[in-house]
Amino acid sequence: MTTEVRRAAAAERRGGRLALIAGGVVVGGAALAVTGASALLASRLVTPPRNPPDDITVLGVDEHGVRLGRTPDTGLPGVYALWVGEQLAVVGGVVSEDAHSVTRAVDARSRALLDGVASARWSGYAVFKPSQVSDEVERVDVPTEFGPAPAWIMGDQDATTWCVQVHGRGVTRRETIRAAPIYLERGIPVMAVSYRNDTEAPPSRHGKYRLGLDEWRDVDDAIELALARGAERIVLQGWSMGGQIALQVARRSRHRRRIAGLVLDSPVVGWRPTLMLQVALVRLPAWLVDTAVGLLGSPASMLSGSRSLDFDELDNVLHADALSQPILLLHSADDGYVPPDASRALAEARPDLVDYREWTTARHTKLWNFDRTRYEQHVRDWLDARGITAFS
Repeated sequence: MTTEVRRAAAAERRGGRLALIAGGVVVGGAALAVTGASALLASRLVTPPRNPPDDITVLGVDEHGVRLGRTPDTGLPGVYALWVGEQLAVVGGVVSEDAHSVTRAVDARSRALLDGVASARWSGYAVFKPSQVSDEVERVDVPTEFGPAPAWIMGDQDATTWCVQVHGRGVTRRETIRAAPIYLERGIPVMAVSYRNDTEAPPSRHGKYRLGLDEWRDVDDAIELALARGAERIVLQGWSMGGQIALQVARRSRHRRRIAGLVLDSPVVGWRPTLMLQVALVRLPAWLVDTAVGLLGSPASMLSGSRSLDFDELDNVLHADALSQPILLLHSADDGYVPPDASRALAEARPDLVDYREWTTARHTKLWNFDRTRYEQHVRDWLDARGITAFS
């Protein structure tokens, strides 16, 4: 082999090694990018949100009401609320609207609160205080493994059927107050509960959501307190992630035979469809869901600050056969946050148990706000059909 040939061969080998190194850097960088994006998505899912940003522009207040920037929410029929800092302003029906704004009715208190405000946050808390629905309100502490979790008990506690209300992700028990009158008018007391990491109950050791896998234990402790006070049957109502928690209670609770039924409002029946929608809304690739779920389900979940999660255990369609209680399931087709796919699938899997009522236009956990009369009639009819009263 001539010197020139050997030099050419050596140069080719060096070039090949450089190409491999460069390729490795690209692949390694891509892998790190995927891991980082997945870890970020996973972390957002399990980290309790704090101080969510305002999402509504307040354009002014006049004698007609409050003028708001147009969004998919602000033009909806019904009664809603706006967070102004830590206070709530109730907003009534639409008075007038144009292409860019919506004017909604407000009372004197809300008018004063909104005067001079530039932005606020949309809410369904049109009724948000126990004193608005009952003259009989007791604040209690539910003993849990991490300490006392506050709850409200509304109504006459002599009844043998109680309703336990479970709020959703990133909110508090105030979310559930608007549904309390449905039960209170029947003489059924309502317990609105808190659970770990919701800013009211004690945090868990890691301070992260378990998406229902552990939170159900705190609700089970609340049921224990209700039973100790004379309850014999429990109606569970869960909102959004609270629906997932209620389903976990129905499957796992030591008191599950005491559960007379479940009312689920916009529930997270399974997490994968919800994650798919969330990444689509922010225009991220769908495969991030698989990598984020894989990360959260593995020892690498530490990258999100969480212990590993079993997403199959969180898929109640997979475990539909384990359910035995009647379920009223209310979901809007255009929920916008938790798609109805898993709710529909659960209804198809257990038509013997699930009474599925699909709405349109109402969006996420705002069905009561959108049409209170229809919402309350759905629940009343379902309770009547199952003979659920204060003492039976």
